[in-house]
Amino acid sequence: MAMTSKTGVAGAQFGRLLQNPSSGALALVAVLAVAMSMAFPAFPTGTNAGNIANQMVFVVLLALGMTVVLITGGIDLSVGSVMGLSAGIGAYTITTGVPLFLGLLAAVAAGGFLGFINGLLITRLGLPDFIATLAMLGVARGVLFLWTNGVPLTGYMLPEYYIISGLEQPFGFLTVPMLLAIAAVLAVGLLLKATGFGRHAYGIGSNPQAALLSGVPVNRIKVTAYVISGLTAGVAGMLMAGRTMTVAPTMGIGFELSAIAAAVIGGAALTGGRGTAFGALTGALVLSITANAINISGVSSAWQQVVIGAVLLLAVVFDRVSSLLRERSARLRIKPVHV
Repeated sequence: MAMTSKTGVAGAQFGRLLQNPSSGALALVAVLAVAMSMAFPAFPTGTNAGNIANQMVFVVLLALGMTVVLITGGIDLSVGSVMGLSAGIGAYTITTGVPLFLGLLAAVAAGGFLGFINGLLITRLGLPDFIATLAMLGVARGVLFLWTNGVPLTGYMLPEYYIISGLEQPFGFLTVPMLLAIAAVLAVGLLLKATGFGRHAYGIGSNPQAALLSGVPVNRIKVTAYVISGLTAGVAGMLMAGRTMTVAPTMGIGFELSAIAAAVIGGAALTGGRGTAFGALTGALVLSITANAINISGVSSAWQQVVIGAVLLLAVVFDRVSSLLRERSARLRIKPVHV
């Protein structure tokens, strides 16, 4: 009898875990950290923790914007290419002699503008999110390559840029990119939880027709979501341009997969209506620890995309199972009324 009781409790706890993807992501982070610490003594060091934190900044920023878009029921496949083109625009602007602040602002503004174009293509022309953002992926990537003639942009690094990009650390362990990522998580979290935009975004993702009939400005909310995604991609591009000290024509390739994977691992639903800023952070942490594990173990970096794809597939399956469990729980709570 006691064994049955314990089994029932364990089953109930596992069921609750499946229904809360963010908890699953945190559990995965813990398992990865323990396993890597046992396998590789170099993993649980302060230096390696700093490497993980600095590398995950870019994924966190992109995943935050992706989460906002996914909540509204959309998807943004262009974030990696928008990040690269924004970095190129910012770097080139700095080389023209304008103040560093204006050059960095140009990168962020370029990302927001490209996100705005995505939103208009989807809401005004009625293009599917997948097609519109896939087209933007190709356009942004092609423009950067043609503009640079395939030659990386250089010559834009100013002394202050080393601090902004995190190459110099005046605050000790914390770098400016880390602080910006933390601020972005807090800002997006507040936006989603404490504003009308957030409530409308969740409503649109859960039931767009009901939201429209309720007077929610669906098109405006969706355009805003894509602008946010573009802005976070612009910030990520601005930071990466400083981090790498060069803007390669291929910058940003593959980051769209990482952004989607991090958002979904953190609990964002591909069908819309669910996701959090904290979930995007935990999802990015999972991917960053995984990438770090591949590097430390000496496995070819080519496996990184394979692993990210596999993790994304598992996250989607996990999301589907959790959705089915929530639907089942909802049905069980509804009791028939006998007249």
